Parts: sequence; C-alpha cells; structure tokens
Amino acid sequence: MTQVAKYFSILLVLLLPAAMSSNGQEPFDLDEVKVVAPYEPTISDAFKIMLNPVIKDTLDIQLSFNYIIPSKKLITSFEVEPITPARMRGEPLAKLYRGLAKGGYGSYSTPYFEGFFNSLRSNNHQYGVRLKHLSSGGNIPDHGHSAYSDNLANIYGQRFLGRYTLDADLKYERNVVHYYGFKPDDYEGNLFMENYLDSLTNKDIRQKFDQVSSSFGFGTNHGDSARAHHQYDIGYHWLSDDYNASEHHAFLKGFFGREIEADPFGMADKQYFSLNADATFFNLKNQLDTTNTSVISIQPKLWSQFDRFQFYIGVNAAMELDTTSYFRAYPLIGTEVNIIPNRLVAFANITGGVEKQSMSTLRTINPFMETSSDYQFMNVRSDIGGGIRGALGEIIGYSLTLNRAIINNHPFFVNDTSALLNNRFAIVYDDISRFSMRAELMAKFGERFSGRVTASLFQYGMTDEKEAWHTPSNVLSAHLKYNIQNKIILTSDVFTRSETYGRLFDESGEAFASIAHPFHVDINIGIEYRYTKLLSVFLNFHNVSNTSIERWMNYPTQGFNFLGGIAYSF
Repeated sequence: MTQVAKYFSILLVLLLPAAMSSNGQEPFDLDEVKVVAPYEPTISDAFKIMLNPVIKDTLDIQLSFNYIIPSKKLITSFEVEPITPARMRGEPLAKLYRGLAKGGYGSYSTPYFEGFFNSLRSNNHQYGVRLKHLSSGGNIPDHGHSAYSDNLANIYGQRFLGRYTLDADLKYERNVVHYYGFKPDDYEGNLFMENYLDSLTNKDIRQKFDQVSSSFGFGTNHGDSARAHHQYDIGYHWLSDDYNASEHHAFLKGFFGREIEADPFGMADKQYFSLNADATFFNLKNQLDTTNTSVISIQPKLWSQFDRFQFYIGVNAAMELDTTSYFRAYPLIGTEVNIIPNRLVAFANITGGVEKQSMSTLRTINPFMETSSDYQFMNVRSDIGGGIRGALGEIIGYSLTLNRAIINNHPFFVNDTSALLNNRFAIVYDDISRFSMRAELMAKFGERFSGRVTASLFQYGMTDEKEAWHTPSNVLSAHLKYNIQNKIILTSDVFTRSETYGRLFDESGEAFASIAHPFHVDINIGIEYRYTKLLSVFLNFHNVSNTSIERWMNYPTQGFNFLGGIAYSF
C-alpha cells in the first residue's frame, strides 16, 4: 500500500506542469448558459439482482371441499320459577265523613241552615239526605212586604247490581215569596187605594209553591264501549201554589247506545250508534182552564271518528200533542276537529227541538209570575253554532262559542197591567232570532289560586215586541278563589249586566220600553277560616257596592248584606 502511494505521487509531479502550460497557451471556450429552472438532482432506478433461486411450476392446482354438518337435537329442560308479584302501595284514600252541617245568620233577618248526610264508600249502595232552609225578612224600604223563604228536603240512593244500577230520588220543595212590587206612597191621595192597602195583609200578597218530585232509574254501568249501554227513567212532579193552580208532570226517558262494526269503506276508526226517546205529559189546572198536553220525541244518532276528526248525524223527530197535533223533524249534525291535540279543538253543530213551557220551569225564572197563564210550546226551528276550545299550556283553558237561533214562541215576562197593584208578571210570546256569543277563560295555579271569567253577548231580533223584555244583552261574570295554606279560603264573585227593559203603556195605550235597571256591577266576597278539618267559620258579603237594582221591574233587590256562620263535618 505504501509503494502504490509512492508511485502515484511521482506521476502527479510529472503531469502537473504540463497541465498548467497547456492552460496558459489556449483560452477557454466559453458559451452562454441560460438557467430556466432550478437544478433538481435525480438518482436513476437501481434494480437488485435476485440471488435466490426461483422455481416456476407450470401446474396450477385448485382445491375444492364438500362437507356436511350433521344436526342433532339436544334435549334441554327449563324449570319455571314463580315470580314474586311487585307490591304497589297506593295513595291512602281520603277520609270521608257521613255528614256536614252548616248554619248562620245574616242581615235583613236572614237565618240559614243546610245539612247533608251520606253513606261512606261501598261497592253495593250509595244513599244520602239533604235539608236546606234560607229565609229573609226582606225589609226593602218603601215597598210592600218582601220576605221570602226557600226550603228543601231531598233523599236519594243507588243500588249497584253488578253491571246494572238502580237509582231513586224523592224531593220536596217549598218556596215562599211576596208580591212586593208596589209603593204604598204612590197611592197617597187615592182614597180607594188607601183603603185597599190598609186592609191588605202580608198573606194577601203571598205566593207559596209546593213541589214534590220523584224519579226512578235503571241502567248499565259497565265501562266496555263495545257492549250495549242503556238507561231508563220514569218520574213524576206535582206543583201547586196559593192561587188554586196546580201542575202534574210525568215523563218517560230511554237511552240505548252501542259501538258498531267498523266502517265497511275503511274510513272510520270508530263508530257509535245511540237512540234517545222521551215522552212528557202535562196536566195543568188554574182558575181559567184545565189543559192536557204531551211531547214525544225520538232521536237516533250515528257518531263516527276519523283520526282527529269526529262527526255525528241524526234527526230529532218530535210530536206535539195538544188540542191539535203537530209533527216536527229537526237535523242533528255536529263535527269536531282536534287541530292541535289538547290545545286547539274546533267544533260546529246544527240542532233544533220543541219544548213545552210549564209552570214548574218558568216559576224558577220569575217567581212573581201570574200562574194563571198560557203555557205554549217553544219551537227552536234551528240553532246553528260553532267555536273553538282548548288550553294555553297546562294552566289556562279557553272556549269561544257562537250561536244563531230562530225560535218561535219564545216566552218573555211583562208587567201585568190588569193587576190592581201592577205587581205581577204575565207571559208574552214572540217569534225571534237570537245571536249569542260566549267566551270563557279558566286558570288554575296549583291548589292555591283558580279563576274563571265568562262573557256573554246577546242580540235579539223581535217580530212583535219592541224589546226582549227583562233580558240583558251583555253579561260578564268572574269567579276567583285563593287558598292560603288550606286554612283561609278567599272567594270573590263579580257580575255585570247591561240595562234591561220592561214594557209600559202610555196614555194612548201604546206600548213602550222603559229601563228596568241600568248597567250595574254586583260584587260578592266570601271568607272561610278552617279551624280544623272538621270545623270552619265563614262570612259572606253580598252586593258590596250597595246598588239596589230591579231585576224585574218594580222589584228592587236588597242592598249590601252579609251572612256568617259555621260548618261542621261529622
């Protein structure tokens, strides 16, 4: 290795001068070079020579398998072990008390008593008794004796027989009023009337209604809608007054309903058929006449449900039986659409019917009526209505209803000018059209606060009469209740009514409308203090604004008054 380096050094010394002289004699040949891209070094591919031997076999072998998995049933056994039922503890039932007694006393010499006695929980029967007395000395200034008295005794019961129920009811009512709608001072200077009023006693202007009502019913009580439901009732009412007027009223009612097979066209999810049949008989005796009348009606109806859409169609076939007989038929059509479940429901209906006016129904509206009146059939030719109802959240509920009715022989009360003191009311009938709108808003905030506001609007189209006598066109009511720790209960009721009109006659005998009472507001407040679960005291204030109004012309109401007392459960 040393010799090689030595020879290489000598050769380098000999060749170096020659190279240098050569470069000095001849100039370099320079060319212009243009660089158009940066230099990118590359390395050529290198191919590795395989050193291991490779044998290429020309024979290609493909393998295929045929296999079978034999099945064999394994005998297994399973022993059922009993499952212990879960124990569910229901909420304890609230304790019931058999009786409740309430009593008190108020202004205008007003004693009050009401008592209830009922059976406790039972799978076999239910019964109860109710007694009530409320009276007042009246004491309305400048008018006749205005005392009144309301008495009630009611016994009722039910007997459960498996899938059937028997029920019975017996009631006695005694209501006393006085025809106090006159002012003695108005007849000052009239010798005849002064003598007449001097001889007039409280008994002479007293009106007393005695009514006995009874009913008996039998029907099914099972909850299976696929099975037939039926209910049958029979009843009798007897009513008499102090002026030799009496009324006998008997009725028969029947109901049958059952879910029917599905719609053969496959459109209805559920269908239900019902049939109502009513027969009512009246016998009326008074100083003028004795009449016998009846009303018989049959109402078949088919109800169907299509998802959120419900629809029913039927007919009300009614027969009036009087000195002459009339057959009338009315459509029964209704629909309901659940637009937003549990929030918005729209509905509409068309109905009609006939109703016999009676002494028992009209005297509850106006007890100062003349019972020797003509009681006619009221014919509701058509009643078309519709509206919406639903809820705003979980707290507020609402409803809005519109109706348009055409009615023949609608009764109205007018002052009976044939009476010496003009202190009774006769009945006049007129063919009318009536538009009504009713809006209702309900709210409940837990168990402490609840409220309800209702507004009603009426518009009448009269045929013969000038006004819808003694009937307000606007009515607004509000009820509020507040529970303070379940110890103090506060309630408030507010009623407002628009003006009403009574019928009077001018000197020429022409009828004209006179305001019976203007627009007014009636405020009532109640307070109850629950000393224990069994004992509580209450105090109610009525007509807080002390505004005496004439609900019926010449019959002012009491001013501010109160009633307080105690209630005890046992």
